[in-house]
Amino acid sequence: MLKTRYVVASIGLLIAIFIAVMSFLPNLTIEKATKGNTYTGSVFDQSKVTTVDITLADDDLDSILDNPSEKEVVASDVTINGEKVENVGFRTKGNLSLNSVVQMEDSERYSWNIDFNYYQSDQNLHGLKEFDLNNNYSDPTYMREYLSYELMEKMGIATPGHSYMYVTINGKEWGLYLGVESINETFLNNNFPSGNGDLYYPDGTGSDLKWIGEDIDDYTGLNLKTNESSDQSAMIKMLDAINNGGDLEEVLDVDETLRYFAANTALVNLDHYQGTLKHNYYLYEENGVFSMLPWDYNMSFGGFSGGGGRQEGASDKENEVAAESNDTANKDDTEPLGEAPNKNGGRMMDMSSNFMNESNINFSITEPVSGTTLEDRPLLNALLSNDGYREKYYDYLDGIATDFFSEENMTAMTTDISTLITPYVKKDPTKFYTIEEYTEATSGEETLVDFAAQRAESILAQLSGDLVVEAETESSMGGRAPNRGDNANAGQPPPNMGGGENGAALQSPNMVNDENGATPGMNGNMGQQGTDNSSSSKNTIILSSVLLLLLFGAMVFAHFFKRRGKKG
Repeated sequence: MLKTRYVVASIGLLIAIFIAVMSFLPNLTIEKATKGNTYTGSVFDQSKVTTVDITLADDDLDSILDNPSEKEVVASDVTINGEKVENVGFRTKGNLSLNSVVQMEDSERYSWNIDFNYYQSDQNLHGLKEFDLNNNYSDPTYMREYLSYELMEKMGIATPGHSYMYVTINGKEWGLYLGVESINETFLNNNFPSGNGDLYYPDGTGSDLKWIGEDIDDYTGLNLKTNESSDQSAMIKMLDAINNGGDLEEVLDVDETLRYFAANTALVNLDHYQGTLKHNYYLYEENGVFSMLPWDYNMSFGGFSGGGGRQEGASDKENEVAAESNDTANKDDTEPLGEAPNKNGGRMMDMSSNFMNESNINFSITEPVSGTTLEDRPLLNALLSNDGYREKYYDYLDGIATDFFSEENMTAMTTDISTLITPYVKKDPTKFYTIEEYTEATSGEETLVDFAAQRAESILAQLSGDLVVEAETESSMGGRAPNRGDNANAGQPPPNMGGGENGAALQSPNMVNDENGATPGMNGNMGQQGTDNSSSSKNTIILSSVLLLLLFGAMVFAHFFKRRGKKG
């Protein structure tokens, strides 16, 4: 009888454990996804300028500086905020921007790649395996890329870690850089439920995502970065859906992609899918659904100029070099290709000096492409040809214009950044611009705050219908107008934001509720990864099944134990 009570107590304990595990299972799943990866708060600490000290053999450094275009990888030791990691891969990075610095007689301010596990598998720093040090090329403010990633983050887009870093190499000051997390398996694991899907860096044939055919080998510019043995059938299915008609929500995180394009359009980032070069973005597929990931924003805020990227002040030959470089660039690197390599009086030509021009401020939100047509950008065209999707896209633009781009918010952000980085800019020995040019760019008559304020005014005027802008497409350069699709309203000015189809007010993103009543506001919580997803559900089902089997086994054991007790 005593033994029976022990068995009953054991069964009760198992039931209690089962209930407890089921109650805490969702939290356990999230913890598993982020366990050990604390680099976003340690390496990319935005409250300070991180110190990055790189040491390597003098001969190796000389070899790199003598042949920077070779991107030779050499062993180095990297110390970040006093924490040292040895035997780390170190090389130059970039394409045309790299070549631009190569041609400068007085600069060795290259962008750098730091790869912790290049020589030692699984070596990392707080979970981080690789990151870049970007040299803020063609950006006298040092802020374009940082602010762009901040907006993407606020819009709920999976965004690489980023913060300011002051770099020394072999004890010599190299200057103020922007550290940016590499988009690779570590990033995917930290931002998505499973992180084991197909990652692409499109750049070349097929990067416009136009339909070529069912043979993935024809899309030579899609550049698969993970799962090399993948049949890439999900990519073909997505390309088919956006080009030939299909259920977009089966192949695409539609709402997230609308937020992505709204942010990119507001930023007038034309060195991107929406411009002539159709690059500088990632596509990530998980469980057959694609997300678009942000990358390389030093030419945002109109820095790539209007009219498809031709730079005022640059010669025809220089612009030809820029265009040709896009065709011959190393597809294994991920750097803007739209900048013309040139020198002007011994210094870099400022190719972003005309960022406040009318074509940038009034960049079209209804046909948000430059030097191309919506037809030639089928992913964007498929979304904006749908009434409901287009309305959501307009809502998100309204939210950006009234919130992130507000003069109050932009002033506060740029002031905080200036307070943080100005002492480092002053002592930066390799900076591309003088301290006077930096001061003028950040507090003069034409700043990023001024750009944002005027851009916001234009966006709101376009949304209300008070301003109709002809897009800088092939049609505005002599070609025919782009086809927005079968929708009768496609290509028309957006409806007045004061009322929707049924008279209901169209609200900004922070006022629009989703189907479940949640508010996807401008607070960084919109569409965040790792919540309701099929991968987590599968894990839950598997673990639940195991626990149920254990519980059932215990009950069967108790049943037979009682029967044996009675026989005895």
